[in-house]
Amino acid sequence: MDKMLSVVLPAYNEEQMIKKTAQVVGDLLEKEQIPYELVFVNDGSKDHTWEKILELKEERAHIKGVCFSRNFGKEAAMYAGLEHSKGDYVVMMAVMDCDLQHPPETLIKMYRLWEDGYQVIEGVKASRGRESFIHKMFAKTFYSIISDATGIDMSRASDFKLMDRQAAEEFLKLP
Repeated sequence: MDKMLSVVLPAYNEEQMIKKTAQVVGDLLEKEQIPYELVFVNDGSKDHTWEKILELKEERAHIKGVCFSRNFGKEAAMYAGLEHSKGDYVVMMAVMDCDLQHPPETLIKMYRLWEDGYQVIEGVKASRGRESFIHKMFAKTFYSIISDATGIDMSRASDFKLMDRQAAEEFLKLP
């Protein structure tokens, strides 16, 4: 039996992008014949994000939804999505926040690495994109401090990652 992929997608005020995201990611995974589920986590949106997720659940069997009573932030949404996922491996697309900021084709590259035996595949940013001078300055300072403390260059770090079920279960044990 084929292994299933869970894609966790935190969503905050994303009513305009939910359907498009499900379509683009779903079509890509179906084209590659990868069994999957999409786990949308409504992070206390003030628009109709949750209603759009519910509509999609009615249309497509592979859609799951989790709804927060208020905004708890992307980290809590990622954790909740991971808890509700059933896949043999999970892609976390927190920075994506349903707006297709990360190229969905990267999922396939991550999948291929997983097939090669990697348990955790970490996405890195090719660039930080458009940011104000002030934001760049603070980000550079922050990542410099973190990198010095850990000995690891974190300047291109991302929340876009794939982990197998074993790694996901270990992550869920963290306090």
